[in-house]
Amino acid sequence: MKRVAVGLAALLLAFFVVRSCSGGPEDEARATVKDFISAIRDKEGQEAVTLLYPPFRDALVQDVKIPVQLTEMKPSELLACILSSMGENIKKVKYLDTRKLDDKHVEVLVKVIDRQGVEKLFSFILIKDEKRWKIASMAPVR
Repeated sequence: MKRVAVGLAALLLAFFVVRSCSGGPEDEARATVKDFISAIRDKEGQEAVTLLYPPFRDALVQDVKIPVQLTEMKPSELLACILSSMGENIKKVKYLDTRKLDDKHVEVLVKVIDRQGVEKLFSFILIKDEKRWKIASMAPVR
């Protein structure tokens, strides 16, 4: 019985050591971008919207050119629909680089290959809010 308790304690200790060593800011930020792109690919636009930093989300909503009155949808719902429709064209995604800019900002560089074989590079800037990383900017890299 004592061996089982010691073995269990060693297993728990190893789990916490591995967990504390992984999941740095770069890994956490990259996971947010992966979740965002997965949500878009899975046509879960509303889930993708939740991963956007609120000021960035609001700026994107302002950029939507369709009059919201015509759709009878809330602006964030319209943004979710647009993000969902974008996922149909994504064939492959490669996460090229992740780098910490400072304590609250991380950049993730992503290559997206569409169904026509066109490759596009995107830079995602993430910001740490109270609980997790949120996408504060995404722009094509030229």
